[in-house]
Amino acid sequence: MNALAGLEDLPENIREHVMQLVKIYEHDSPYKSALIIEALRLISDGNDIADIKMLAKMLAELRTGLNVFRPYQTVRKVSIFGSARTAAHHPRYIQAMNCAGLLRDKGFMVITGGGGGMMEAANKGAGETSSFAININLPMEQQPNPIMEGSPRHFYCQYFFTRKLFFLKESDAVILTPGGFGTLDEAFETLTLLQTGRNPPVPVVLLEAPGDDYWGPFMHSWMRRLVKDGLIDASDDNLLFHTDTIESAVSHITDFYLNYHSFRYVGTCVLLRILNPLSADALLSLNAEFSDVLSEGKIEQVFHWPKSDDKCYAHLPRLRMHLDRNRMNVLPQIIRRMNGLYQSDHSM
Repeated sequence: MNALAGLEDLPENIREHVMQLVKIYEHDSPYKSALIIEALRLISDGNDIADIKMLAKMLAELRTGLNVFRPYQTVRKVSIFGSARTAAHHPRYIQAMNCAGLLRDKGFMVITGGGGGMMEAANKGAGETSSFAININLPMEQQPNPIMEGSPRHFYCQYFFTRKLFFLKESDAVILTPGGFGTLDEAFETLTLLQTGRNPPVPVVLLEAPGDDYWGPFMHSWMRRLVKDGLIDASDDNLLFHTDTIESAVSHITDFYLNYHSFRYVGTCVLLRILNPLSADALLSLNAEFSDVLSEGKIEQVFHWPKSDDKCYAHLPRLRMHLDRNRMNVLPQIIRRMNGLYQSDHSM
């Protein structure tokens, strides 16, 4: 990236000052210089004050959220979505609270929207020290729940899009409990980002209380209708796991990270970082089962690649593949099968 790209669009009276500012970061990441230039271009482009105000608030929210989450980058987290209206005595509330407690016991932190109902249940189950809360400024003023009020891991967003960005950016799994329009919005955005490969693959659990049937009609009616009408792929249901027990919900999440570590794109390649290398036989099996979803080549195991990867991941083996970008929904299957092959090799 050319750090000086775009300077010609800036007014002449500030261009020299910007060049001096950009030079401070010329030996650092080019994205720092790009951020400075883009901010000044937005100011100089003649945008309305209302739009500038929105952008300033948006950047402030992003900066706040990044600062809150930064100390916990190495801890896996689960976002739990659900209704703010569920009473504390309701079986759904109790189920969410118990699930969050079990996640905490397994080493996860929990992220919620910081309000009442199912959000309060999840924060209560995990406890304040293992929780985050990303609240939203609404006309009806959603108050922080008593567990997270005053916590250093609680902050407000003015905009839903910045709030939802953090929910997914920081999450290693998503649990959807019963809720209204807001929960359904979060559910469909999560599925859209996973289906299109715009979010790293993560487990998504539809959790309900024993005997409840909130998600049943969605799984058994709407999902089938979408497939029948050709609006989604039949394998898209692999993005979801439907259960009414907290043990199976938590196992579905923990099993996903048995050997899988993380994901990134490198050029046209999909890269899966893994904790331990696969045997030659396991790699052969993985290729035999998933060759039909590759656009070219085969699934390869590589080490110390690419050089541009974060240094903290340098020791991890990686699976490199040219995945058909229309088949991103198969990634969870590949990951779970890889985990299973690794486990089989080490259980003998």
